[in-house]
Formats: sequence, structure tokens, C-alpha cells
Amino acid sequence: MDNRILIAIIVCIILAVIINIVGKYIRKKYTIKLMKAMMTDEDEFLKLLDSFIVKYLFAPYNREFMRLNNYIARSADKKVKEQISLMEKMRMNRKQHFAVYQTAFQYFITINSESNAKNMQRKMNIFIDENNLDPQMKKSIEMDMKMYFDKDISTIPYIDEKIEDSDDAEKAVWNLKKAYVLKANKKLEDAKECIRLVIQYTNDPTQKKIMQELLDNDLKDL
Repeated sequence: MDNRILIAIIVCIILAVIINIVGKYIRKKYTIKLMKAMMTDEDEFLKLLDSFIVKYLFAPYNREFMRLNNYIARSADKKVKEQISLMEKMRMNRKQHFAVYQTAFQYFITINSESNAKNMQRKMNIFIDENNLDPQMKKSIEMDMKMYFDKDISTIPYIDEKIEDSDDAEKAVWNLKKAYVLKANKKLEDAKECIRLVIQYTNDPTQKKIMQELLDNDLKDL
């Protein structure tokens, strides 16, 4: 092989690797910038999200999903609904599509909006059936509805089963759900023990602080 061709190939490979590394570095840098702006300054976040560099670095779905989470973080109900409608019209793969539904569903149950949660449950169930997804996903959605809106104590064995099969981060989430159901059924001390487990399983200092504040106030805000 001609040396000039060999050198050209080597240079191209090196440039491709460098571009890939730089791309990942810049994407990570802007992800951090976006997250910081989301937490501190919505106007700056939205301006950055619609900037040329962010549009270049991030696919449309990723940018719109971040926009959705920004509205959720600010409990902007009208904008959350508008963003969901917008994203439903986007080109998405199955995983992305279901992630939008799941995120919206969790938001609606968190703000105790039963009608919107039921609507999202209906959409997810149809999506699961049409795409031959695991039918157990429908059971998980149904159990969430029972936990948050019926405050059904019979969901506890299901939660315990999930806790048993989960990693630490998931254990924190399931123990928080368990605490909610127990507290709603006037089992305050058992609920407090679940919150202590949330503190044990989470690595996030902010979450630990929030959970400790819940304990200090006898779970009044749970």
C-alpha cells in the first residue's frame, strides 16, 4: 500500500476518534449546563435548549424530553399537557414513546390528578397491547393507581415483592411508595420506618434531607 494512502487512513481514523471524544465531552458539558439552568433559571434553560449548539448536539426527542421535565419540575400543568401532545406527534421509537407516557403518568399521580392519570393509564395500556410489550407492565400501572388514589393497603405485598427484587435506588422508590400507603392507612410508625430505609438506600444528599424533614414533621407532607 502506498505510504501516503496509509498515512491518510491513519489521520482519518485519528480525526474520527478525536471528533467522537470532543463530541462526547461537549455534549456532557452542555448536559450539565442544561441541568443547572433547569434548576435555577427557566428562561436561561429554554434559551439554551433552543440554541444552535444544543440543537446540533442533541436529537429533537432528547431536547423535547428535557423540556417536558422542565415543565414537570415547575408543576406547569398546562405546559406539561401541551408538551405531551407535541411529543406524541414526534417520530419516536417504542422505548422513547413509552418513556413520555410513563413520565407524564408519574407526574399526574404525584400531583393527585386522577382523571389525567387514568387517561395516561388508558394510553399506556393500549400502547402495551399494540406493541406486544410485557403485560406485567399493565399490572404495575394498575398498582400505582391503587396506591396513590385508592390508598389500597392490599398493595403492600406487591410492593414488598418489588423491594426484594430491586437495587438500592429502586428500593428507595418502593419504600417511599410503601410509606405513602401505610401513612394513608394510619400506620404511621411503619411508614416512618420505610422513610428511614429510603434515607439508607438513596445516595442523593438532597433526597436524604427531604426524607429527614418528613420524619421530623411526622410525615405530615407525605
